[in-house]
Amino acid sequence: MIVTIHQPNYLPYLGFFDKMKKADVFVIYDDAQFNKADFQHRNRIRIYSGWKWLTVPIVKKRIPINEILIKNNPDTKGVYWYDEHFAIIEKIYDHSPYFIQYEDKLKDIYSNHYEKLVDLNVAFIDLIKEGFDLKTDIVLSSEMGFDSSSTQKIIDIVETLGGDTYISGSMGRSYLDTTLFDKHGIDLQFQDFEHPVYNQNYEDFVPNLSAIDALFNVGNVFDQK
Repeated sequence: MIVTIHQPNYLPYLGFFDKMKKADVFVIYDDAQFNKADFQHRNRIRIYSGWKWLTVPIVKKRIPINEILIKNNPDTKGVYWYDEHFAIIEKIYDHSPYFIQYEDKLKDIYSNHYEKLVDLNVAFIDLIKEGFDLKTDIVLSSEMGFDSSSTQKIIDIVETLGGDTYISGSMGRSYLDTTLFDKHGIDLQFQDFEHPVYNQNYEDFVPNLSAIDALFNVGNVFDQK
């Protein structure tokens, strides 16, 4: 059985779902340390001049991702972030071929006013997963109760799930203790994701945006490879 693990990003990019597609079980690493420089509370979407960040305002602390709280109060102009994000997405993708299929579900998520970042992110992950017709099981790492860390925690998770293969992102080559996988008889594989080129709303293709860009413009991009 193939297992892979990734932090719960906000509106994740296609490589996130490529890992999910390749695995039998996808573990959302929600008790990992929050990293403000990563994509856990932000991601990029396509605009006419290139791309734009969409960032969820949060209470930033050195705590696990699943404890990060969202700031749902209005900004100095009286604008709520969730209304702004939905309005921007709607304006950009309103004429995209598949946007209408997801518009109501997207609005419902933004209207939920989640208190925790992880719950918001998982809701969007589920929505995009459904759009790409992925059948991979999803598990939260926090529900598994491990106190271990780094490579050992990955080993513990894979073994508990009955996995014999682990797919790491390509960056794992620089930080994983590969000898531990050999000792435990787990086949370690690395994802070398090749980003597909598809029709975007504007010329000059921009890769590595939120996966909603592909979903709204071309539908299930994985079926078109």
